[in-house]
Amino acid sequence: MTPRFPLRPDPVPRETVPSFLSRLAAMRRTEVVEFAQNMGVSLRRFLDGDPEALAALVTWGGVTPGQLAELQSWSGEAIGEVRTRFRGEVFVSRALRNPVMRGCPICLREDAQGHRGPAAEVLAMRGHWQLRDVTLCLRHRHLLVPLWRADARVARFDFAARFDTIFDDLMAGRFDRPLCEPSDFDLWLDHRLETGADATALAEHGLYPAASFCRLLGWELLRAQGVPETDEVLTLRAAQQAGFVVARQGEAAISAALMDLVAAGGGQREEPKAVFGDLLTKLRGDTLDDPVFDPFRRLLRDCILSVWPIAAGETVLGDVIPERRLHSLYSAAREIGVTEELLEPFLIEAGALVAGDPRFSNRRVFSAAEQAGLLAEIPTLVSLRTIRREIGASRTELERLVAEGCLTPRSRCETVRLRWSLTQAKDLLSGLQSRATSVPAEDLAWETLLSASHRSRQSLSALLNAVTAGELPIGTLGPGFSDLRLRRAEIDALVPAASAPQEPLIPATAFGISVGIKDKGRFRALIEAGQTPATRLRHPKTGIENIYMTEADIAAFHRRFVTIPTLVAETGRPIPELRAVLKRAGVTVFAPEGQDFGRLFLRDAAEAALRHERTRKP
Repeated sequence: MTPRFPLRPDPVPRETVPSFLSRLAAMRRTEVVEFAQNMGVSLRRFLDGDPEALAALVTWGGVTPGQLAELQSWSGEAIGEVRTRFRGEVFVSRALRNPVMRGCPICLREDAQGHRGPAAEVLAMRGHWQLRDVTLCLRHRHLLVPLWRADARVARFDFAARFDTIFDDLMAGRFDRPLCEPSDFDLWLDHRLETGADATALAEHGLYPAASFCRLLGWELLRAQGVPETDEVLTLRAAQQAGFVVARQGEAAISAALMDLVAAGGGQREEPKAVFGDLLTKLRGDTLDDPVFDPFRRLLRDCILSVWPIAAGETVLGDVIPERRLHSLYSAAREIGVTEELLEPFLIEAGALVAGDPRFSNRRVFSAAEQAGLLAEIPTLVSLRTIRREIGASRTELERLVAEGCLTPRSRCETVRLRWSLTQAKDLLSGLQSRATSVPAEDLAWETLLSASHRSRQSLSALLNAVTAGELPIGTLGPGFSDLRLRRAEIDALVPAASAPQEPLIPATAFGISVGIKDKGRFRALIEAGQTPATRLRHPKTGIENIYMTEADIAAFHRRFVTIPTLVAETGRPIPELRAVLKRAGVTVFAPEGQDFGRLFLRDAAEAALRHERTRKP
């Protein structure tokens, strides 16, 4: 049986296996490499945590199994090519293995005080000094300082030889630095290493990804604040603390901090890399395949997708985006093949963008899903000249169709020329032509639509609605709108007596469209429900009842109700702002018993919300 050495050191708190082995060899006045060989193993096997080599310490070094487990826990145990288990946590090996060995000079001086033999017998290397995120000795408030550098592992861990070269400087205080107070990050990290306990939101994360994320987030927060980089270690400590203050609060605080970084960009054409810097680089680079970083990656990905117009199929932090969440004015214009100047008014009127936004077009974003229909339609829009040519209408006929709401522009901005729906115009024409019978050009029993409107003092839209409802027969000379005809005898019955004063009458549907209720059935449903007055007149020949709005009816409607377009006209405020005011005040659309009358609001509630908004502002 191999004899036990009578001379052996006692393990120092947090000491490592190589440090204990080195001190054991020094007590025997033997170099550590030779001493390991005398034990029947190589120094490399001790450094690798070989079970047979560690077991020899029990026999030769007189340590108990419990002491051995403690030594090994502060040394690190390789669990693969690039992973090390340290204090029950898994780290990448480079977080612990570094050619530069650091330590606290005051700890080492205290080790040497009162010892009469070789210093290598008592100078102990502490395991937490290996961890790159540890920068301070909490016991002495002293920064860890580089003691030596050795690229070869055996030379690096030959502590007796290394301490011999620095001992005089160490004892003379030439390694000392000014003391500094521990940060919250320092206290958290040390407590978790010592006990494994964590009272912060970071408890659900591994120590390696949690500490790394604090550092990376902190760097970017400091950069956004314009904090200058001075001393490398002090800047690192400031970054660790800045990131920890946020991360310890949990995901909501982290997400808010990421949005603060976005806001710090100032609206320039920066991409995510310019905003998030090394944080993005690390999370999508060498940690991409490490699942322990997935929770932090998800938070950053969600932030990016909520700010930048990422197209479907693009990869963000390792995930292929199945569908686009956001469009920007820039990306939408490129995708549908129009200019930003053409697209912008449509998006402003739709409430997707705010007029006067000074940010660059790639930062003015909106929901891609909500505006998908509009974006699909815009490239198909044409000018009035094109519509006139395509449906075969005269200039006067087209002007009347527009004025009476039969054709509606997709944008009220008159500087936009291509804002008219050819599909809408063709649907109107085809609907009329499908009901028309062919009549010869020489048949004088039929007259043009404009002539019929003028003689009957009926709006063109009212006559067209009567045709659609089957109340008036219609004929056609050809495929165009100008070819449509109405029977004179039918119109004669509508011509008012010359002596009878005529109050202007507006078809109810046309009035509904004029105030923004474009679904024809909704405004009529409002009338049928008795919610607003209207005037009913029967066709003198067919007896079919039509619904009109008199001036009194219109006034009554406006006294009770408002729509977004009428509020815009009355207040001059933009659509997005009005919508936001109503939403904040809890004003909902008028829908008694769930009935759908369109985006209609009670005037009293809307005006109260606007008054409250004015008084709320300083």
